[in-house]
Amino acid sequence: MKYKMKGKTLLSYIVCLVILVILYFWIDKSSLKLLLNVNLLTISVALLLAMLIYFTSGLELYFIRKQFGVSLNLVDIVLLPIVGNLWSFVFPFQGNLLFTTLFFKQKYNMKVSESFSISIYLYLITLCFTGLFGLLFAFYYKMLFTWLGLFSLIFLLNPIFVYIAGQMSKIIGQTQIKVLNKIQTFITSIIDNTGKLWQDLRFTIIILTINLIRIFLSIVWFYWISKSLGFNLSFVAVGLISLIMSVSIIIKITPDNLGVAQVIAGSFMGLVGAPSQQAVMITLFASATTMILIFTIGLYGNFHYFKTINFGSLIHRI
Repeated sequence: MKYKMKGKTLLSYIVCLVILVILYFWIDKSSLKLLLNVNLLTISVALLLAMLIYFTSGLELYFIRKQFGVSLNLVDIVLLPIVGNLWSFVFPFQGNLLFTTLFFKQKYNMKVSESFSISIYLYLITLCFTGLFGLLFAFYYKMLFTWLGLFSLIFLLNPIFVYIAGQMSKIIGQTQIKVLNKIQTFITSIIDNTGKLWQDLRFTIIILTINLIRIFLSIVWFYWISKSLGFNLSFVAVGLISLIMSVSIIIKITPDNLGVAQVIAGSFMGLVGAPSQQAVMITLFASATTMILIFTIGLYGNFHYFKTINFGSLIHRI
């Protein structure tokens, strides 16, 4: 398993490098120079907005973990999302999930199934909001009866799919194979925990409110970067970039989805008639901003929690 993970990680970095090289030759060199000419104020404001976005993710974790009897302090609220993003860079295939599982298992003796439930719930919340705003954008760009409208509707209705999955898990009985029974029990536990989180109306309203604030901050973040680079994208177009980026982080292929997120953003913006290169440049700047935070605050946070930055040894603790 150790060598398999190393192989996947190496492949992920190779894919990232190839995509970035292709983007380098595709993007107009005068546009690339814009990244090198940004001033300190632009970088500082972008970092501040990124920190605020991370903080909302920390608040989200605080309220969700509280549902399972875990109380996070202010340091955890600030550090956990950034350290999780660091792990997503080191272990591209769901490194954030690995980190949260290890952290809460080690510090709070939390069940792995509960950690998985929380991560899946957060993904589903993101998809739900993505679906809602996707439908609004589809209506705005007159693409309601296209694949954009279809996928947006599916994302929006994902709580119904969780309910259906929960009912099906109750119908399916136990098998004679112990391994399959353990897997089924684990999956059922995740579905039940996720369903309970959705059913708590007060709690769900709190999480949805935090997500709305984060989406607003993300749009402001991308809008600030756009204006700082001298682009004249509308608030709606920048909102679409934010929407695309929020979906792309769910399934990560490369370190922090670097390269992949830029290709997706550029391609999608091209489909709605917006400048593809500008979308790529904006998301590259955003990725650079987050990398500054994860390789400073993130590394500090990882050492703060585990007293080491040897990620290989930490994997064996899960």
